[in-house]
Amino acid sequence: MIKKNRFRLFSALAIALLLLIVAVAFFLLRPEFHRQTEDAEAEDYELQGVDLSAHNGNVDFSRMKEAGIDFVILKASEGNGFRDSRFEENYEKAVAGGLDVGAYHFFRFDVDGVEQAKNFMSTVAGKRFDLPLAIDVEEHGNPYVFVKSKVVRQLQNMIDELTANEYRIMIYTNKGGYEKFIRNNFDDYPLWICSFTLPESDLDWTIWQYSHWGNVEGVDGDVDLNLFYGNSTQWKQWID
Repeated sequence: MIKKNRFRLFSALAIALLLLIVAVAFFLLRPEFHRQTEDAEAEDYELQGVDLSAHNGNVDFSRMKEAGIDFVILKASEGNGFRDSRFEENYEKAVAGGLDVGAYHFFRFDVDGVEQAKNFMSTVAGKRFDLPLAIDVEEHGNPYVFVKSKVVRQLQNMIDELTANEYRIMIYTNKGGYEKFIRNNFDDYPLWICSFTLPESDLDWTIWQYSHWGNVEGVDGDVDLNLFYGNSTQWKQWID
């Protein structure tokens, strides 16, 4: 009886260890799996880009350009007072490196939209951008909201303030944020969609952020990868 109990115990421990090994292997290999599937889909698109913030550290934009990156979208600001610590440096280096440049603002659900627009405009003032200014709208990093209409209203206030000052606008979000806040509310603005699978055919996107685990010359560590929906001629028409 004791031997049977020991055998059952050892069997249970062996199974548990095997499941743990499988789980760890999946976790470690998951980014590589995403890279392989996403790279295969990315081959269908001509214009490649990245988005960066201070978290990416010191970036060599010239090497990035030589590696085939066409455009970069830089974090500029967040809420009504935060400014990315590397925005000024990244902007100057990106322009000098020959990349087409855009900027984005992380939208806070709990901050007045007009005040956020003022922070964004103050941060990018005096600079020329090839891409429309992007507003990053996502639940991750934001407090939970019970009434989505409040978020929509503040986002509309921010957009109104920016457009009143003659800035072009683009909206960044993921699929959940799109369904909750953007669809049927802000369909007239270019969409920058985050999705680790090819966006659905009925989704009218302009830029697709398809990976958080890209490897690009000039950047240490993982970086977000993006694609433009169109060819180089359409790109030039869009940014002009």
